[in-house]
Amino acid sequence: MIRKLLFSSVMACSSITHALPKNSYVMDLTIANQLVTNVMQACIRTAKPAAVVILDQGGNVMASQRHEAVGIHNLIAAQRKAFTAYSSKITTLQFMRNAQNNIDSQNLNSLPELLLLGGGVPVIYKNQLIGAVGVAGAGGSIQDDQCAQQGIEITLKQI
Repeated sequence: MIRKLLFSSVMACSSITHALPKNSYVMDLTIANQLVTNVMQACIRTAKPAAVVILDQGGNVMASQRHEAVGIHNLIAAQRKAFTAYSSKITTLQFMRNAQNNIDSQNLNSLPELLLLGGGVPVIYKNQLIGAVGVAGAGGSIQDDQCAQQGIEITLKQI
């Protein structure tokens, strides 16, 4: 009887685990630090120094960096861009363009947490959102977006 119950419990549990994702990935501090470094280097290489913020899979700040030549307000902007990308699961450049083209979405810029400017990019690893990057101060929305995209691409190849 005990074997049968044990076997039934194991079978019940094994059928439940098949419904769950096989792997769950997290943004740890090592990856967050790699991201902030690679994104900052991409900005310096392709545009100009910037402020960079990295959010984890819960939307919390894991790492941030501001080049000394960049105004301090850019850290706040970078965090809001990262939050917007994390929340919407698309780049803030695309989100901004979508909102500009949809009259019903244009008031999204009135939400204080969101920033509809390019430079926020979700970090997707093996089809899972593991965080987001926000860049501000690299010269404009397109440059901020490009720095973030390049830094993410380099980092994901390293892990």
